[in-house]
Formats: sequence, C-alpha cells, structure tokens
Amino acid sequence: MVNNQKLPALLLKMKSLYPSLSKAEQQVVDYIVDNPEKVIYLSVAGLAENSGVSDATVVRTCRSLGLNGYQDLKVTLAQDIVTPLQSIHEEINENDDASTIIDKVFQGTLHALTFTHDTLNVDSVVKAAEAIMQARNLVIIGLGNSHSIALDFQHKMLRLGIQAIAHSDSHMQAIACSNLTDKDVLFAISHSGSSRDIVDSTRIAKEQGATTISLTNIGVSPLNKITDIQLYTASKETKYRIVAMSSRIAQMAVIDSIYTIIAARTPTVVDVFRKIEKMLNPKKY
Repeated sequence: MVNNQKLPALLLKMKSLYPSLSKAEQQVVDYIVDNPEKVIYLSVAGLAENSGVSDATVVRTCRSLGLNGYQDLKVTLAQDIVTPLQSIHEEINENDDASTIIDKVFQGTLHALTFTHDTLNVDSVVKAAEAIMQARNLVIIGLGNSHSIALDFQHKMLRLGIQAIAHSDSHMQAIACSNLTDKDVLFAISHSGSSRDIVDSTRIAKEQGATTISLTNIGVSPLNKITDIQLYTASKETKYRIVAMSSRIAQMAVIDSIYTIIAARTPTVVDVFRKIEKMLNPKKY
C-alpha cells in the first residue's frame, strides 16, 4: 500500500478498511490506490486483470468498501480526484500561440468526452430514456450556457414526436413545473448543479409527482440530491473557458445518447422522420 497523507476520501477509507479485507480484496485496493486515475477508465474486467483477481472479487471488494458496485466505485473515485486531474484541461497560458491553444482546446474536449463516457452510468441513461418515452409531457430547464443544451434537447425530442418544451426564464420554469403531474418528466440541466432557480423549479416538479432527471457535472450537488435519476458529465473548465465549452459538448453527447436510445426503441420513428422532412422540404431551395 502507498503511504500518502494526501489521499482523497475514498482512498483513505480503503486504507482504513484494508486490514479487514481478504488477501484478494487487498490486491484490488492496492491497484486502485496506486493507480486511481487509470481505474476511472477501466472496465470491471480490466481492473480484475490488472489486480490479478476475478471479476467477482472486484465486485465483492466494492461491497466490502460500502459501495453499491463497480460503477459506484468509479463515480465516487472520480468525484474525489476530478479537481486535481490536470489532464482534463491543460491550462491555457496568455503566451500560448494559436496552434498551442487549438491543441489544448481539442485535447481538453477529447478528455472531457472520454472521462464522461467512462464514468457515465448506463443504467441511469436507460432509465432516463424510458421515463421520457412514457411521459405525457417533457419539460426541460436550463439557464445560461445550459439553455442552449436544453433547446437542442427540445429539438431532438420534437423530431421523435415527443411533446417537449424548454424554458430559460426562471418564472416560466416555476410555472411549467407547477403544472406537471406524475405522468410528466422534468429534465434539469446545470453544470454546477447549484443554480438556485433550477433547484427550486425541480423541487416544485418533484412535489407535483413528476419524474425528475438531472444532468450535472460529476460530484454531489443540491440538484442531483433531489432528482430521481442523475446523469453526469466530467469536465473541468479553466479561467479562459467562460462559456464552458467542454462541459457543453459532453452534455450534448449524453443527450445524443438518450435521443438515439429512444429512436432505436421507437418502431414508428422512421414514419415520424419522413413526415417531418416532408413538412420541411418547402423551406429549402
């Protein structure tokens, strides 16, 4: 075991529980503590192979650590180390030339997409898609940078024949949420998960019985604490990235995944696409 006084919370917990674990479980913990950043990108089979144990031992180790499973381990570990992960975004310096800035922007975006992909809970994405498919109405809320994502999501859902509307005005968000029922879904988008208006409107929707879904950056936030289904992106914005470029692209990737799952599971979607294209044809030269 590595003796590191600056270990994140989960790794410190592993260290304290280490003596109570079996020898095989200790092998898993040894690898995680020595390679926390690598573990985030590994499948359960990958961690098992690198630790020299079986897949079942990895899952059992997660349970012994008080976690719900391997995905819970990856998400919790990511929450602990996402802030110091410099590989997510290289800081842009004021003396960087255009070529260097372009490289850093693209690399940062690629890292954010990869990190989001590897920490995304597939079951949660599927649950979100299924809830939306069964909903009478879908209300999408987002403020600031998140509003552009909300509008994009609205556009995609309408193309699938799903009744969706996106609101960016905080008063309209509260009004729309107050009219929801247990047959409706609210999808709340907030990178920080701490926007007071978004949290308040989500709470209203929840009180009305609507299914609530949140899309935030990874980590505990006031928003994902109160929603029924939590989806996460994983990106770190630097001081030059005031429009949250990487997080926005990661959010769109999650939403595109939901859209594609719904489209693949909707037998009539081709007919809907043809109908829409027919209606839009007169608008083109």
